[in-house]
Amino acid sequence: MGASEYSKAWKNCATCAHWGGKRQAAESGESVTVDHAAMGVCNGFWQGSRKYANDKCSEWAPWDALSG
Repeated sequence: MGASEYSKAWKNCATCAHWGGKRQAAESGESVTVDHAAMGVCNGFWQGSRKYANDKCSEWAPWDALSG
């Protein structure tokens, strides 16, 4: 399976503090890498629903592992 990389500027699940999927922050803190089919539980707006890394919502919050 392939990986997708998202800049910290992208407001999607992969870069969100509420998403519980498997992901890896770059050492620089500027981006995150996830498997293109990764899913994780949302602990924000979607309240426990499984969401893909590229999904989005209005309650996005920056993941702490990404530099501010």
